Amino acid sequence: MARARRTAKGKERITVSLSRESAKFLRTIRADAQSPSMSALIERIVADLQSKTEIEQLDAKVKAYYDALPESAIKEESVWGALGEAALAVEEDVQRPEVAVAEH
Repeated sequence: MARARRTAKGKERITVSLSRESAKFLRTIRADAQSPSMSALIERIVADLQSKTEIEQLDAKVKAYYDALPESAIKEESVWGALGEAALAVEEDVQRPEVAVAEH
């Protein structure tokens, strides 16, 4: 069971109990990551998990949006996509200088 208490720096102190294996694993990861503290390691783990969760949620929303589009809108999106690809290809050709090949 976790207990929580606020600290002066706007952080919240949380006390947890872990299995010996989990604690050993975290100490090993902390050493490998050269984390300055266990708290910093846990913050990093939470940030990574939060980022992954947010990406998964965004992916689900994008998928739901495109799954709900009528066929006419899908065709229009496809045309706009092709136009964008063509514009990017032209821009890439303009930015890439031609390389002269020496004849032997």
